[in-house]
Parts: sequence; C-alpha cells; structure tokens
Amino acid sequence: MLDIKEALAKIHSSLELTMKDAGFSAVVPDGVAKGEAPIAAGENSVGYRLEYRSQAAALRLDYFDNKLNFSVSEDTDDDGCFINFDLVSVSLLDPATADMSDLSYISGEISDTIREKYCKAAKDKQKVKAPKTVSKAAARSGSVYYDANTLASRLTASLYPEYRAAYNENIRKYGEFLPEDFFDGGCADAIIETIRQNDPAKMKKLFTLLNEIYLDATNETQSLIAVSILGKMDNDQTLLANCVDHMCDDMLKPVIRVNKFFATSAGKKAKAKLANPPAYKPKKAKRPGMMARMMDASVQQQQQGKK
Repeated sequence: MLDIKEALAKIHSSLELTMKDAGFSAVVPDGVAKGEAPIAAGENSVGYRLEYRSQAAALRLDYFDNKLNFSVSEDTDDDGCFINFDLVSVSLLDPATADMSDLSYISGEISDTIREKYCKAAKDKQKVKAPKTVSKAAARSGSVYYDANTLASRLTASLYPEYRAAYNENIRKYGEFLPEDFFDGGCADAIIETIRQNDPAKMKKLFTLLNEIYLDATNETQSLIAVSILGKMDNDQTLLANCVDHMCDDMLKPVIRVNKFFATSAGKKAKAKLANPPAYKPKKAKRPGMMARMMDASVQQQQQGKK
C-alpha cells in the first residue's frame, strides 16, 4: 500500500524538470524543510495539495477521495492572487491499489499537458538528436562495446521512464550525454530504491540489464555501474545481500570492493569529490594537424603562384 505523501513527493520529483522548463516554481508551505516535497494541506484541510506558480499562471494538484485533480488558473484578482482554477484532468490515485507505474503514468500525462501549453521551447527540444545507442547484436559481436549513453537510454526506456525527460534534457543542455550529471541527478537513487524494495520481478529485470551491459561495456561504463550507481549502497549490508544473487561474477567483486572502500575514511573523501565534480567544459574545437597545416600552406602557395 502506498503512503500518499510519499506518492505525491515522487510525482513532484518527476515534474520538477517540466515545471522548470515551463517557468513554474513550487509554492513551499510553512514548516516544510529544504529538500522536502512542498506538500500542503488541501482545501479546508481536506487531503493534500501541490501548487506551482509562474508570472502568468498557477497550477494545482489536489489529492482527496482517492483522486488527483489537476487545475490551472491564469486569472488574478486585484491583489495579484490567482483565482478561478479550471479543472484540466482527474486521475485515480488509490493508495490501496496504485503502484510506481501508476505514478509514472500520472506524472507523464500532467507533464505532457504542461509542456504542450507552457513550454515555448518544447518543439525545439523534441528535435534534439540523441547519440546512437549500441545494439545487443553489435555488442555481442565484439565490434563495439556498450557505452554510458546506451545504459541510460535502456534504463529510462524500460525501467525508469520517469527519468526519460531528464535524459533528453541532459543531451540538449550539453550537446552530448554526461553520465555523471544524469545519474547523480536521481536515476541512481531510483535504482537503489529498487534494490531496497527487493521486489523479485523488478530485481530480475534490473540486473538482467545491468549484467548484460557490464559484461560487454567500456571500462568507463563498468565504473559507472560499479561506482557511481551501485556504490550508492554505501556498504549497506542489507542492500548488498539483496544484490548478491542477482549480480554476475564479473560485477560482484568490484561492487563489493567499491562499497568497502567507500566505508573507509579515504573512500569518504573520494566520494565527496565524486559528489562535487569539476564544472563542465565544452569540448574545444580540434586544431588542424601538422600535415593538414602543411597541405593548406602548399595550396595557398600554388594559388599565389597562379596569380
């Protein structure tokens, strides 16, 4: 059974990127600590509410009677307060029967509506071309190896669709895929949460994917899995025990070593550095090599000789 406040917190987290793109900020009620979901009591203290505002509009997600009502207002009174909220959609959200897939579906529907109505650059972002992924056939043939982009693409396509928008935004923002920025932004935490819940079907699906990629991956991608993702278990013996029977032999020993190292003082310092990487620097345009410069000079001389 879902805890409804935890469910609303997950919906809020899934919508954060969309809200930012659309120019909305969460309305944080009194008493909510920094980093916590801005969940307020609903109208007349019935149910719960998430509210977001921009200069032009206000959005509300009101939960009560096992339903989540999504409302919008673009009207203000003389004091500048938003009024006359119009109901856009109603989603069933019964804690007794809902699961994570239901939350992802609800978040996706709301996100699509907001993007269509308020994101001016939404169409341009849809045109962003993602880097090519490595196919299973190519990896098995040994001609290429799985890379970090393929790992993120497959995770967000099949297991964590709520992070697909963040994956696309990562590529749009940097012009390439930056794995550390993406996984540190929440997807790795979602994987750890799957391990914590230890649902047999979800664990099998997760580690079938991780094992497959790890065995035929670049060294960088293997490190990403063992250190940046599974290293977030923080040497928690319960979490490690949940994983042991699912990890392939090639992955098992490195993951255990990484977690043991992170538990040491030196490991904690290393982890602090991982959490605060250097600022991103775009790739510099490559200068022509010596041979290319010589060829250019030769062509110029020939052209001058013809004059």
